[in-house]
Amino acid sequence: MQKQIIALILITISINGVAQNISFFNADGFFSIGTQSNRTASITLCDIDKDGDLDALVANGRHWAEQNYIYYNDGKGNFKMAQALGNFLDATYSMKCADFNSDGFMDIAVANDNIENKIHFGSANQQFDDGVSFGSISPSRNLEIADIDNDGDIDLIISNRKAKNEICLNDGQGNFDKKITFGTKSEQTIQTKIVDINKDGFLDLVTAERTTKNNIYLNDGAQNFISKIEFGNDDDNTRSIDIDDFDRDGFLDIVTGNLGSKNNIYFGNKNLDYTRILEFKAKRMTSSIKITDFNKDGYLDIIEGNSEERNFVFMGTASGEFQEIGLREDTLDDTYNIEIGDLNNDGFPDIVESNSGTWNLHYRTQQK
Repeated sequence: MQKQIIALILITISINGVAQNISFFNADGFFSIGTQSNRTASITLCDIDKDGDLDALVANGRHWAEQNYIYYNDGKGNFKMAQALGNFLDATYSMKCADFNSDGFMDIAVANDNIENKIHFGSANQQFDDGVSFGSISPSRNLEIADIDNDGDIDLIISNRKAKNEICLNDGQGNFDKKITFGTKSEQTIQTKIVDINKDGFLDLVTAERTTKNNIYLNDGAQNFISKIEFGNDDDNTRSIDIDDFDRDGFLDIVTGNLGSKNNIYFGNKNLDYTRILEFKAKRMTSSIKITDFNKDGYLDIIEGNSEERNFVFMGTASGEFQEIGLREDTLDDTYNIEIGDLNNDGFPDIVESNSGTWNLHYRTQQK
């Protein structure tokens, strides 16, 4: 099938954080989530204490045993109080929070590399007790949450590298004994996004694959994911994806973050064939990619989290062009994950970097 590849038109801006009426402010490293230099794989933002602001779940270790933490937001976007999560060090890649057992307290699910995945059940005074395990002992790389079976509770979706991916169904009480698998043992899935991509009312699965084409698994309504659509290139090392409608045609588009090759936007259509492609200008070592609208102008923006090179924001414009903005050029960190959320409740989404071996920085998005 013929692919239509379009070069991504960029207006390059090399100064730190200036695009029309917006800036990204880090205060020379003062804005960080702790000062430890852990092997941080990801940070998830959620209101764990239900006080109206976003707290940070810091997943540390990757292949090695390190301590996971909860950092509490003071309501102004500062993280000056933290607690360790769990009695043991874990080799953790991802954490997510929700009230899995419906008791009114937020719980934390932890996905690990080749050790048990765990749920820590929340209780009063921010106590988190070791609870049930979920999924298989596998090289887990990502964890997502969604009500995949539409039964009113939150299920767990695990992306495994060189093992089948898993959907662990919640029984409503925080037990995840029922499991559905998708993908193959040979695939190296790094991330799964959950979205109704064909608009039939059922949640589908879109995966970032490390050594093969990326996949879309369509839900038949009974949580069978037999129908699969491939997109992308076999030689792309895709580490991250995000999904939204860039061209406002009513069909969801997919942006891919690739390690060592150009990132791409794959435009959706009614046939779900993703043959129209917007190719980024430069090859980058992208480990994480996210979509948001930083300046609230109605045009989607993109941020790249790169490995041992500068991170970049691409500001969308009315013309369809993007303004490329480099974040701090003095920090060529190994950014494993980017998270987006309004840390200081000013109405603008902020940037959080999960950096391996150095401080986890965050940037405040500000109107000029």
